[in-house]
Amino acid sequence: MKKLIVFLLFSSAVLNAAAQNTYHLSIGAGTGLDATSFEVATNLGNHVQVRLGYGTAFGLGYTIKGPDSVFVPVDPTKEDSELITLPFKLSFARNDLRLLFNLYPSGNSVFHFTLGAYLGRGSFFKGVLKDFPAVYDSAGWDVGGGHVVKPINHNIKMELRAFGIGGPGFAVLPYAGIGFGRPVRDNKRVTFSFDLGAAYQGTPSLWARSVTAGGKRSYVDITNNDEIEIQDVIDDYGKYLNFWPVINFHLYVKLF
Repeated sequence: MKKLIVFLLFSSAVLNAAAQNTYHLSIGAGTGLDATSFEVATNLGNHVQVRLGYGTAFGLGYTIKGPDSVFVPVDPTKEDSELITLPFKLSFARNDLRLLFNLYPSGNSVFHFTLGAYLGRGSFFKGVLKDFPAVYDSAGWDVGGGHVVKPINHNIKMELRAFGIGGPGFAVLPYAGIGFGRPVRDNKRVTFSFDLGAAYQGTPSLWARSVTAGGKRSYVDITNNDEIEIQDVIDDYGKYLNFWPVINFHLYVKLF
């Protein structure tokens, strides 16, 4: 809801500026490595165009089954318990607002530099470990602060999050790139645009859904927890995720 309010406020500001300065306004949709996005765009003179968008991955993912999945004991209270495999679903989880500025070297150029930021919760991958036996309903991992990670409805949910120059409450991922195309053109109703760049997101952390003593469900950072040893993995591989590559294509339609 908060994202929607921010989006509507920005959209209102863009529409107001466009109306006052008789600038053009376009709406667009596109897809790429930064998920599917929907945008409004306006021109601030001939050299700058502003894009406000919302991106979502729609939960697209892949379920891993069989020998490549995760092994757990049927009964965690018994040392010699038989092992079973659990399916694991890994999904793309981008879900954010985008505020971007296209900068054009000349008034007629289609080549542009882009600067801006991706704003939101910071999740970019989510996973679900499914079908835990019923005995796990009373088991769990105490990760401190009154949080216990355990199956809920037989599933454990996790997310990889990165916050850029923001913090756990709100991610701010600075973006820089290049591209071709103008979302808004005086003499065309329909235009295309291509972008290539990267968003800085910093070192990721692993968050898991937990339950507090009062029964409240919330996600908690388990990266540095001794009970669930994940820090070494983050140290070895997290550095490769400090920057998120962006390649996308958009189609715009000019409204006025």
